Amino acid sequence: MNKKTKIFFALGLVFACMQPGNAFAAEKPVVVAFTMTPDSIDVAAGSAVVSFDLTVSNPTGIYTSQSLVTLTDGANHTLSTMMVRADSPVNNALSTVKFHGSVTVPQDLPNGVYTASATPISSLTAGGSSGYATDTLYPTSTSKVVGAEDSLQVRKSGDLNYAYTTIVGPAYDKTLGNSFINPKFNYVAAPIWKVGESFNPADYFELQVPTLALRIKTNTPSICISQDGKLNLIATGACSFTVYTDKTLDYQSYKVEQTVTITAARIKPTYVVGTIPTQSSAALPLQITGPTIYGPLGLVLPVSITSSVCYTAGVYINVISGGTCTVNYSSPADSSYQASDVYPLTFQISRNSQNVSFTAPSTVNLASKNLLLVATASSGGPVVFQSESPSICSVTGNSLNLLKAGACQVQALQSGTTTIVPASANQTITVVGSAISLKKIVCVKNGKTKLVQAGKCPVGFKLKR
Repeated sequence: MNKKTKIFFALGLVFACMQPGNAFAAEKPVVVAFTMTPDSIDVAAGSAVVSFDLTVSNPTGIYTSQSLVTLTDGANHTLSTMMVRADSPVNNALSTVKFHGSVTVPQDLPNGVYTASATPISSLTAGGSSGYATDTLYPTSTSKVVGAEDSLQVRKSGDLNYAYTTIVGPAYDKTLGNSFINPKFNYVAAPIWKVGESFNPADYFELQVPTLALRIKTNTPSICISQDGKLNLIATGACSFTVYTDKTLDYQSYKVEQTVTITAARIKPTYVVGTIPTQSSAALPLQITGPTIYGPLGLVLPVSITSSVCYTAGVYINVISGGTCTVNYSSPADSSYQASDVYPLTFQISRNSQNVSFTAPSTVNLASKNLLLVATASSGGPVVFQSESPSICSVTGNSLNLLKAGACQVQALQSGTTTIVPASANQTITVVGSAISLKKIVCVKNGKTKLVQAGKCPVGFKLKR
């Protein structure tokens, strides 16, 4: 083929693809609906008829005139029927075509879950030949039985007897290549098969059907016993157990059997942390090396629980304030050792003392309304005041507000610093007398009256005579 011929051939293909009749030749039929009715039957009541209805669409028409539907339980039990297109005679002008078929399910058909599938449907080309075909077709249903969605449920006196993998596991055996829905099962730590431990199957076996209960039973009660849904390991030796789900109207019983070796109990480490003498706050910040303690996993490091006074970094205890410093020593559990107890180490960081000088009059008249409070701290730090008799007096800054007669208790507080301890002083002031009661008067402005409890009317108002 020379260059000119190739050009004309390519142009011819482009022209052909642009023709209306060929614009849809490469399309597959679209499945509008494919249903199976009913999707659950009970053969104990006799033979039953199941109908199949398929609707497909293609712009240039449908070539296929019939489709074979097959029902199988995955074993040796199979039923089949033909779905035939509803238009008779066949109308090639139809872009949407319906197919219908039915099958009689015999009473002796074994109960179980049957998957239905139909052979592909082909499109009709503009030239009247068979075009592209669909994939194998599967009907939809309303089934809520896990694993039996879009399938025919054949029951016998209500019993489906579905052989389904209701449990996946164990997650700790990676050689099985199990696939889990919940990703947490991909990262679980291996169980500790030692005396004194317990094994919870829910941590390692994934239940595929939420309505079922995950159960466990022992086959070697002298080594391991099942209690409250868990396995308790009580002696060394071979522990054989079964994780299972019970048979229900929907599912057969399903089980996973395991045998593991139980070894001697884990040991709990013990430590001696010693003491640290009282430290002075004069040299803050201060770094102290804590005691050297080794556990099963190596060096045991301190953890501060008084971070405002001290914090830890490796084996070092860094003191930043006076007060009480407490650090804890403990080691976590591993496959050979239990977690240790927590061993606290506490020591003091002394602070300098101070005192607060606070004097106030012993008696004050309520008519004074307020009183200036004065106090000083030997450290030179600021002093704040607070009322401990809020119904008698209140404090605003360093002003004491007199509210009514009675014993007014006031505290002067200096909060201290990292090197100085807090200090306070208290005074009791007796408030005597009574508040001045002003006569209520009526004031007038532009015909409007106002009742005022004061000696005179507000600006713009006149006393009503």
